[in-house]
Amino acid sequence: MYAHWGTFTKHATLGAGLSFAEDAMREHGLTVWDPSDNRDYQVIGGKRDVIATVVCVPQPGNLWITVSAYSNDSGLAERTRNNIRTHIVEAVRFD
Repeated sequence: MYAHWGTFTKHATLGAGLSFAEDAMREHGLTVWDPSDNRDYQVIGGKRDVIATVVCVPQPGNLWITVSAYSNDSGLAERTRNNIRTHIVEAVRFD
């Protein structure tokens, strides 16, 4: 099993960060098992050959976010982590 992870901060609310994470997983073909609407600080999803987790921790003025992906294929885990992270970094909330 291979694991790839990374952290970053984003100026967003907890709800927005979790929503961005869920949208990213769905956009990249993952089934979401632990959705954003229960606001438990994480979103978990996956498919047959990869699992991903996003954890959002509120801090003063931003969120600390970690994106992790796990697979028997190191390249798949890395691509999944990178795709989800990029989606969240680039996401903008429109009200």
